[in-house]
Amino acid sequence: MKTHLFLMAAAIMSLGAASQARAQAVQHLPPPVITAPRAVVKPPPAVVATNVAKPKAVWCPACRGRKTIGVEAEGACRSCNGSGKTVSGFTKTETPCNFCKGTGKVINLVQQPCPLCQAKGVLETAVFEQFIGCTNCTGQKVLVMEVSLTCTTCNGAGKIVKTTSSGGFGSSGGFGGRGGKSSVGTSAAPQDQPCYFCNSSGKVDKRVQKTCPTCYGAGVMPPPPPPAEPKTE
Repeated sequence: MKTHLFLMAAAIMSLGAASQARAQAVQHLPPPVITAPRAVVKPPPAVVATNVAKPKAVWCPACRGRKTIGVEAEGACRSCNGSGKTVSGFTKTETPCNFCKGTGKVINLVQQPCPLCQAKGVLETAVFEQFIGCTNCTGQKVLVMEVSLTCTTCNGAGKIVKTTSSGGFGSSGGFGGRGGKSSVGTSAAPQDQPCYFCNSSGKVDKRVQKTCPTCYGAGVMPPPPPPAEPKTE
């Protein structure tokens, strides 16, 4: 019993000594350092330069600096030399030219000096700023047009030549049925049938896009000249 009491007293004394040592350690700690909050420094506003010099010239929107533009022009077909027909085979048969569809003429691109920039490739900035949207293509640079083309199914004839055959191979005894005689059908005379692709007209309407001839594909055009002042006597 005495031993038990002695142990309890020793434990209480050790706890008291530990708490006293902890209190002394806290008293010897350095005081906390309190720092003021840092001020947020905003960057200065960007300075917008208002006196930036504009370029003296810009590229021509029509020729892109090439000084020439391609203009569509009708010319003779090089495949048939403008005849609209080609000779092929040992029999020297004439057939419509597949390149020009029998017309003998094709549309070629011919390079000509750019009329928008007078073949200079550039436009002065002061002049270009006065340009307006093209009134012909409304700034689209191209025009959608309906053209009549030669039908490629009937080559412009409006009809198709077909041949029919009669008879056929035999069902027994080899070719020709009984007796081994051939009964292969014979071809009849060619018959003309109307072309359903072009409704026998030989022409097909098709929508194509062409470069605007007013602005030469630039989408803009020079402003119209001011009206002439009336003459006063």
